[in-house]
Amino acid sequence: MKITKKTILTVVEWLVTVAAYAYLVYRLVTFDQYDALFRFSGSGGIKGVICLILCILLMPVNLGLEAAKWQTLLREIRPVSLKESLLHILYGQAAAFITPYRLGDIPARVMLLNDKRHWKPAIVLGLCGGVIQTIVIIACGIVPALYFLQHTEWPYIRQVAVCAVVAILFLVVLQWKSLPQSYRLTGRQILHTFAWSGARYACWLLQFVLVMVWAGNLLSLNELVVVLPTYYLLITVTPGIPIADAGIRGSWAVFTLGMYGVAAPVAALIAITMWLINNLLPVALYLPFRRSLRRTLSDGPTAANEE
Repeated sequence: MKITKKTILTVVEWLVTVAAYAYLVYRLVTFDQYDALFRFSGSGGIKGVICLILCILLMPVNLGLEAAKWQTLLREIRPVSLKESLLHILYGQAAAFITPYRLGDIPARVMLLNDKRHWKPAIVLGLCGGVIQTIVIIACGIVPALYFLQHTEWPYIRQVAVCAVVAILFLVVLQWKSLPQSYRLTGRQILHTFAWSGARYACWLLQFVLVMVWAGNLLSLNELVVVLPTYYLLITVTPGIPIADAGIRGSWAVFTLGMYGVAAPVAALIAITMWLINNLLPVALYLPFRRSLRRTLSDGPTAANEE
């Protein structure tokens, strides 16, 4: 029996699906803060419930911004429609959900291109998009983080933080220099990718504020300007694996929000709620309908026609 590329892709998709659902069930069964969830869920009143609903409604906006960025990255090698790009993002989310360090995200997106000629450059461009998102988070977070860390009791923490950021940016520049010219982004692509990355970062911040209102623990504007960029900087530079992702986010939330008087269970709850909305919910909603979504796209206009 001849094994075709379509068969391999189908097997991989089913493996991703089963693994993602298994991990999803595992996280729900082992989640041990449901009591805190129910206790704090109503502390924000009607306004809090509305804010939580708005945060959930921003989830597809968040994914749409990432899809627009992915469409921009692929523009020069393999134009795709925004619908196709969104499908790639959702499948990448499912793959990232069950792979160490979210390494399956970009390769899973690229697999749906169904064109081996573009796989390698698409992976490189996807990594460039991730690097640009990281640069945006670091650029927006370094000053607030230094201000935040000066109030901690850790010796030389600011110096260590500056050295770490400089080292990361230095490695980014070296990696960029080593890319073949054919894999590099055009100036227009870079500008648009930075714009989409900045918009997605702003969406994360807004969602976080909405969840804080739901939990009844909104900080002042001055405190938010410091703590939120610091939180996202810390979780960005912290290596992690999916099985520990929620725990890592909860720990940093306890550390950063706790400095401004937010109780540890509430801080952890806020971070975990954000993780559930932006990481777990898209996978849970996408997987049951993935085949029908792909069929709809295959029956619709091609990317070339939409361009």
